Amino acid sequence: MKEQKNLNQTYIPTMEEMQSWYEDDLRGRAFKSSEYENNKKIEDQGLFFKHFRKFEERNHKIPPDSKRNSIYYKKYKAYVEEETVNKGEKIQEIENLIQYEKFFLRWERRVNSESNNYSHYRSNSATRYRVDCIEKLQKELEKILENSPEAWEFYYKRQLTCDIETQHQQRLVTVPYVAEAKQKVIDSLNLGVPVYIVGHLGSGKTQLATEAAIDFAVQNKIQRELEVKMEDWFSTNTNVTEDDAIQKFREFNEERNLYYKNILMNGKKEEIESLQPLFISGSHNLTYEDMFVEKTLSLENSFSQRSYSDYLNMIIEDFYEWMDEHKERLERMTDEEQLQLKIQIWKSFSDLLVASNSAFGTEIKKIEREILIAVKEGRPVIVDELNTIAMQNLIALNDILQRHAGSRAYITGVGPVLIKPGFGFIGTGNLSTQMVNYEGTNELNPAFKSRFVTLEYNYIPQMITGSLEDQEFPEKNELFRVIIARLADKNGNIHVPDSKRTLEELFRFSQLCRVTQNVFMGKWKDNEVQKESGMDELELRESVLSIRNILHVLDNWNQGEEKDLSKAMWDGFISSITYPDDQNYILSQAVRFGFFPISEGWKIETKGIGEATTTYEEIRTRPYHYVRPSIDTLSYLDVVHLLFGKGTSRKIMPEGLKETFEAYMDDSLLIDAKKYQKLDQKLSHLEHSKDLLEYLEDNGGQK
Repeated sequence: MKEQKNLNQTYIPTMEEMQSWYEDDLRGRAFKSSEYENNKKIEDQGLFFKHFRKFEERNHKIPPDSKRNSIYYKKYKAYVEEETVNKGEKIQEIENLIQYEKFFLRWERRVNSESNNYSHYRSNSATRYRVDCIEKLQKELEKILENSPEAWEFYYKRQLTCDIETQHQQRLVTVPYVAEAKQKVIDSLNLGVPVYIVGHLGSGKTQLATEAAIDFAVQNKIQRELEVKMEDWFSTNTNVTEDDAIQKFREFNEERNLYYKNILMNGKKEEIESLQPLFISGSHNLTYEDMFVEKTLSLENSFSQRSYSDYLNMIIEDFYEWMDEHKERLERMTDEEQLQLKIQIWKSFSDLLVASNSAFGTEIKKIEREILIAVKEGRPVIVDELNTIAMQNLIALNDILQRHAGSRAYITGVGPVLIKPGFGFIGTGNLSTQMVNYEGTNELNPAFKSRFVTLEYNYIPQMITGSLEDQEFPEKNELFRVIIARLADKNGNIHVPDSKRTLEELFRFSQLCRVTQNVFMGKWKDNEVQKESGMDELELRESVLSIRNILHVLDNWNQGEEKDLSKAMWDGFISSITYPDDQNYILSQAVRFGFFPISEGWKIETKGIGEATTTYEEIRTRPYHYVRPSIDTLSYLDVVHLLFGKGTSRKIMPEGLKETFEAYMDDSLLIDAKKYQKLDQKLSHLEHSKDLLEYLEDNGGQK
């Protein structure tokens, strides 16, 4: 026991060893977290469910290593965790400064735009100052990520959990391709320019339009509310510094963002609808009235609008008013004459009230439709499948599309209407090619189309060559990132059978998906892989592994609970393809990417063009039998490395960690000065070896 203790105190692990132990600890936490979540789920269930509930037996054991109990590892682990928190706070501080500068920039531009009658905002020294500040802060953020492993881990862990949260909310995962497209839409709407989003089926055009419109509306609301809040706060705190203002802005900004986030997730129907864009589904039968003002016939009965007591009170008031006006004349009459006259007057008032307030029968009513409401109320509007609407009806949009907020647009049948700030117009349309033509779509008039910023939005990028392990730039595999986000739990951990094989299969699945997307878009000639196939003409007419179909396959697979990925691909997508040539091609590509192997009872034979669809019985040589491998647990850090690369490496021992080690040695008096010198030499040797290895790597391994 004494020898073991001495070993733990005198053995000096390398930085790589301690980092490896740290990652093992994270996997252990991930395993315990999954077990805790399993137990937590039963709290609201009945006694029968709780009593007879059972779990698969799972063991997660950290490989025994007496050296990992070293005091140096404990200090290393404490340092990493504390440094991650500190760097996280620093990142959030810089991001708040960026948000503050953007807030002021938007304010400056709004004032500028209003002074130019909402036509546009011009660059000036105030806006240029804010732009330069934002650029400087973004470079500072990049520098922190490049120099600190803990900062890199915090930043990309947060990105991973954000991906998972957006998946759970059924929103688009904000990979760079999606984020850039969404920002282009929002920027155009802020400039008052309508946007036309085109792309192929299943690419997520409508979802992108909807999310961009919501973000545009929410950002505008938050901007206006923050301007008021900051002005009100400063009016009672005029002696504060700008640092105080920046801190107060952070409080207000976080509170407002959380407020609207809660509305979108759990708000009342009216609250949610106020943030949602107005929506029109385009079709060839859609008329001018369907977009602006619809005339309808309605059966009116005005008495139904108020209570009978209200009408009785009206008669009484009018009757007594008449009595007061004719008081002298009534006094000259006998009592009998007064009574008869009063009865006649009361009856006349009753008849007149009924005649004037009754409108039984049909009336023509005008009902305002989505585009007119959006213009008047200052809200975004989406016209889905814009290019299915007849051109003669679309021309009615011309004046609105070329006007800006604050000006008036002429609407036939309505007249001039003031465009309220916050109005934005987004159209979507399917993109036809020589091989894929969407029935009922039209090519937009060039003059009409020129009023839009046209954005082509298609499938998410994904590398289609190489294996998962040899990806030089893993962050470019954005489709794979979406797939992984679908499988991770809320903490970013993943629990899958035989993780090494499964992750490689999922990566090949993402490559297969992208190949089908390229062929469907007619862009297969850009792929070296497709050129090597020797096929002159490739096409998919109806079927493609779009995001929608990918999610169907993943849900069918259910993390390998009852079937492997090949069977899930067949059940969740390929078996439902009704166009034989599409099915034949996708099956052949799946085999090329390693799915449906012969060794597991599959037999996929290539069919000629025009042959019948393939049935399940044709491709199985024996009954399907699946044996689920043991479940592995990957921590959030494993997943981050999988998606974003190894990140920032630790080039030298941090001063903070070195000081921690030295302080421990001085205080504990466990070693004398001679041993301390030896320890210092070892630390220096480790740093020198690290620098030497990096030098050799940078120079291609040549001395």
